[in-house]
Amino acid sequence: MMTNAAPVNTKAAPHRDLQFDSFEDILTDLETIENAVNAGTATTTGNWTIGENCDHCAKFLACACDGFGKLAPAPLRFVFRALFFKKAMGDDPIPAGFKLPKQASILLPTPGITDAEGIGELRKQLKRVIAGKEMTARSPVFGTLTHDQWHIIQRKHCALHLGFIQPG
Repeated sequence: MMTNAAPVNTKAAPHRDLQFDSFEDILTDLETIENAVNAGTATTTGNWTIGENCDHCAKFLACACDGFGKLAPAPLRFVFRALFFKKAMGDDPIPAGFKLPKQASILLPTPGITDAEGIGELRKQLKRVIAGKEMTARSPVFGTLTHDQWHIIQRKHCALHLGFIQPG
């Protein structure tokens, strides 16, 4: 992770307003980011590097396909589904500033991951789903989701994190 003296308030940090209609759209933005990294013009406005943002999104995609390992307790899943599911499926973006709980450490970026490695991991997971891998694992907070519901959440999640990357 970035070693800033003080963490960035991601709720107030500059952020590209992204909306992805498909995983192919994410791949297109990822190519723009990769070209900017290679040109030395890419920067981030949040607390994670480009590689960390991409690796985190890749891990979330992989878990939606392969499983998260642990689920939140049933009462918490019930509350999350009742309070946040409709918003998660809606048109509004995911708000910035959420801190992952320790129980979700599986989703944290790999320490020391390079920008190229993180971009590569995200590209690999996106192509895996595009090629037909179903996202059917139970959500740790929403419980059972369809592939299409996961698709919505994943596109919004990538828009949030890739929005902190400024291609320059």
